[in-house]
Amino acid sequence: MYIRSYMLPKQKLTTVGLRENLIAALDKINQGNFLSLPVVEEDEFKGIIMKEGIYRKFFELQKDNREEYLNNTTVEEIFSKEFESVQASDRIEKASYLLKEIRTPFLPVFDSNKFVGILTHSAIFNAFSEMFGIDKGTGIVVNMFDLPGQLAKLTDIIRKEGINIMNIAVLDPKVLDLMQVILRVDTDNIDDLAQKIQQAGFKIGEIRR
Repeated sequence: MYIRSYMLPKQKLTTVGLRENLIAALDKINQGNFLSLPVVEEDEFKGIIMKEGIYRKFFELQKDNREEYLNNTTVEEIFSKEFESVQASDRIEKASYLLKEIRTPFLPVFDSNKFVGILTHSAIFNAFSEMFGIDKGTGIVVNMFDLPGQLAKLTDIIRKEGINIMNIAVLDPKVLDLMQVILRVDTDNIDDLAQKIQQAGFKIGEIRR
């Protein structure tokens, strides 16, 4: 799963320039129901401006006239120049880690040195929803011992039933020597499959219909 498949391309972005004033930036933010915008100058990504940051700066400067502040202050004066970025060819897992570790509304995406789009938190959620196949098939959670051959044994049971595995993910339940397998399978008889899995010595954690 590569970032280029989930990013919002530059051509579809609402952006703001360095020399635009804050009233113009706020208008764009409010019209699009955004919390932040990319700051772009001549196709070059410069940083991020956030709605919260605009108002925070107003109080920090102890201004008396809000309209005067918004009209006479430019984006260049208050935007954040510090940001982490990713490459379009990076895997989505890298972006997920960065968004978890740093406080940022989105990550700028580059193809080599060229700015090509942004990756949002929403895009990450969509990617992992797709990975887990949330809108496909029936879900079944299987708990098993973390031993060689266990996963192969489980999938072989499903294969022998002639059932297609649509998605599979292996998670660490934070319990010693155990692992949790989440499967999405294409079957109308999930209860029969669950029974056969249990008869093979596995424990069913949950069925998600």
